[in-house]
Amino acid sequence: MNEPPEPLVRVEGVTYTHWNQGAPSLRDISLTIQTGTVNVLIGPGGSGKSTLCSLLNGEIPQLLGGKLEGEVWVGGQNTAEAKVRDLAQVVGHVFQDPESMFSTLYVEDEIAFGPENLQQEPHVIRQRVDELLAETQLTPQRNNLVWNLSGGQIQKLGLAAILAMQPAMIVLDEPTANLDPIATHAVHELIERLKQQGMTILLVTRELDDFVLSMCDQLLVLEEGRLFACGSPQQVLQEHGAYILDVLGVWLPETVEIAIELQKRAPGEVKSLPITVPDTLAYLRASGVLGDRLELSSPPLEMVTHDQPLVSARDLTYTYPNGFQALRGISFDIYAGELLAVVGRNGAGKSTLARLLVGLQKPTSGELDLFGKNAPLWKVEDLAREIALVFQNPEHQFLTDTVFDEIAYSVMARGTTDRSEIDRQVQETLSQLELTAVRDRHPFALSAGMKRRLGVATMLVGHPRILLVDEPTYGQDKQMTRTLMALMQDVVEQGITVMMITHDMRLVLEYAQRVMVMNDGLVTFTGDPADLFCSEELLLSANLRPTLLQELLSAYQQDGGCVCCNIRTTDDFINALDIEGMRTG
Repeated sequence: MNEPPEPLVRVEGVTYTHWNQGAPSLRDISLTIQTGTVNVLIGPGGSGKSTLCSLLNGEIPQLLGGKLEGEVWVGGQNTAEAKVRDLAQVVGHVFQDPESMFSTLYVEDEIAFGPENLQQEPHVIRQRVDELLAETQLTPQRNNLVWNLSGGQIQKLGLAAILAMQPAMIVLDEPTANLDPIATHAVHELIERLKQQGMTILLVTRELDDFVLSMCDQLLVLEEGRLFACGSPQQVLQEHGAYILDVLGVWLPETVEIAIELQKRAPGEVKSLPITVPDTLAYLRASGVLGDRLELSSPPLEMVTHDQPLVSARDLTYTYPNGFQALRGISFDIYAGELLAVVGRNGAGKSTLARLLVGLQKPTSGELDLFGKNAPLWKVEDLAREIALVFQNPEHQFLTDTVFDEIAYSVMARGTTDRSEIDRQVQETLSQLELTAVRDRHPFALSAGMKRRLGVATMLVGHPRILLVDEPTYGQDKQMTRTLMALMQDVVEQGITVMMITHDMRLVLEYAQRVMVMNDGLVTFTGDPADLFCSEELLLSANLRPTLLQELLSAYQQDGGCVCCNIRTTDDFINALDIEGMRTG
């Protein structure tokens, strides 16, 4: 009998405590990763995912310090003893915040930087740069300054810079967090191609869709620094799916969520959890819960009616100093007390629009009316009291040394001077967004998800008329996403408008009252999210994809079924099924 091959990665009994923390971030972790496999790491926020990633190339303990117990072996080298520069040629690590890993000024230079340090031949480097620019769709930006890229383009550049060095293994920490749905799928397809070429991948993601699970060899689940589960996706989800979904609050594909819910209602009947849309449809048909029509007993949501807009734009344009026209004559309205989603491909002009709305940039031409006054007449500091922006990268707006002081600063900046009232508002906000445990930590030391929550917190305490959030749920697990969106809904009920720029189509379908689609500096659609998902041509033109739930409904209709209601969530779908008719035995 042949011995199994030596794993590329071997983690043995690792417990790790960061230098500035009293409790371990990782506890007694043991795992192996085989060469040429795709390994997907999931877990709630703060469970230790990013810390585990930093183990594999010597960042821990050699660069980040702290106390490491146990051993980590990569490619036959002990990471605590091997040189980091040598390990970097074996394991490439794309950070959760790729901007922090950049070393040069320009896009093509950043991709060339690693191979140049490896002393590769110039013609080889040029060819590799051209290939990766094309692979990541960054060719038009090759001469751009890295800080002029959108959040999604920064994600792509971070990936390209690591791939340029052709490591044996690549660690991707939330590589698709700021990418549009089509670009996200393209990254997943790239991972599959890299696997076919023999590369080993560790992927940390909350975009756990059917495609990722289908190519995944090993699913790793972290809970409070411990390895809760490890095995094939089918095995892990079959045994622990309900716990992962309900207790850990991890996002799972909607197809899997539906099967897990049916598993709860008829224990033992779901022998093998379906993952893909065809498998799910076949399972639902076989189980007897899917008849010829889907209908909800509750009435459909009524469309919200609006009065005068708070913000109105007509033929609005904006051209950057380098001549790039980001907005090409767009017209739209924003109303009081609505939850408006703005979606579109990376580089469509969404972030540029956000900067115009808060006065950081002035329109090149056209009309932009903000709260009854023309945009150029507003002072930025006055406009900030009316419309608050949570940046795509919250670090760009932090000013103090602790989480508590960051929120307190926002309260004081809006005129509150009574110390007890400041403390009350800060404590209330910390509790609301589950930041109390990190109140004394430096904002830059937080995880990406916590930074996002802190950014929202600093803006909400000012009670603006419009809260503009760029990627509100970036880095958030399911439980915290629900918390944040419940908070957004409360804000809307108070008459405050929430405008969220997002690539999360599930978020749009479940929460948005209206959606505005941007594509190449134009507004191509404004209306009900359900109507958007009915237009395949519109979705594709804007680099958007339907949710898995929408794909399932579409497949059901193509199979002869009738959808007689507006199903927006997996709960809606479950409630429309004939659970009583579920076959047993």
